[in-house]
Amino acid sequence: MRPRPSRTLRALVVGWVLLLASRRAAWAQTGAVVEGAIELIAPIGARSLGMGQAAVASGFGSDGLWWNPALIARGPREVALHIARSPANVTESDASAAVVFPIHRLGAVAFSFRYLNLGSFEPTLDPNSPEATAVNTSAVFAASFGAPFGDRLSAGITVKLFRSMTSCTGGNCDLPSNDPTTGALDLGAQYFLTKDSAFTLGAAAQNIGLRLQVNDAPQADQIPSRIQVGIAAAPKFSQLPKEARVRGEFDIVARPSGVGGLGYRMGGEASWQGRYQGRVGYVVHGPTGSGPTFGAGFSTGKLQIDFAQMLSDFGSQAGSQPTYLSLRYIF
Repeated sequence: MRPRPSRTLRALVVGWVLLLASRRAAWAQTGAVVEGAIELIAPIGARSLGMGQAAVASGFGSDGLWWNPALIARGPREVALHIARSPANVTESDASAAVVFPIHRLGAVAFSFRYLNLGSFEPTLDPNSPEATAVNTSAVFAASFGAPFGDRLSAGITVKLFRSMTSCTGGNCDLPSNDPTTGALDLGAQYFLTKDSAFTLGAAAQNIGLRLQVNDAPQADQIPSRIQVGIAAAPKFSQLPKEARVRGEFDIVARPSGVGGLGYRMGGEASWQGRYQGRVGYVVHGPTGSGPTFGAGFSTGKLQIDFAQMLSDFGSQAGSQPTYLSLRYIF
């Protein structure tokens, strides 16, 4: 007999709670947590960014893929390109691409790739060594699957491969002999509280995986695991014209290590005729700092163009703000 969606949802939530408790107990014995591969939590997707990075319950298709793999389960077939600029050129380039393929009666699969150029640096401090220049880049390869369970519940999983690469030119380079590599899993769920999907719950466990070993196993760093839950609302107001729609979401983000406190993400979107969108939001303790966000979008029906910027405290200190551009094409 097929389990009821509500029972499946409770099982997923209980599993995440037990996972969170076990990881906290293990890390409490080792002290402070040093995270490696922080590129895995760098924000992505202009629509999500414009809404204050609040996306775990209401992200759409390839834009929501990076936040919660369950969000592709009922989405269309599409291809997407995301480009980001970090504060003060923290990364010289940050680009990602994704393609989503629905599978009739099963759900959807997606394949994604992200490339980050973190810039150049001097690999040695020895003044007697010839001048050398090293360039550090990172790549994330991912495959996802999302499936619906009944009319209200969806679940998804993403398998990731992360690799950090460094190339050097010039003199002697004191760099690791191998490119540090690790793997990780994302698990996610989405549940419609009402039949018209006006109210939605979302939850995801991100970056559950192996430590990132740069030099040796004792010095390996824990990757940035996150537990996030959110609630989204898209109510229909009789006072508004039928062409107008509004949507809002609130997310809470926790580190399984318990270090660093909770993060909060909140945002809203207003659209007209399904073609024009305006977005605002606010982030507290996010990967790129805290502060307000804003964004805008335009749709032709098949092509969706989104822009967003975050006015973060970190960006203000650095002299430039995180900026994002996304192109999605439904085919």
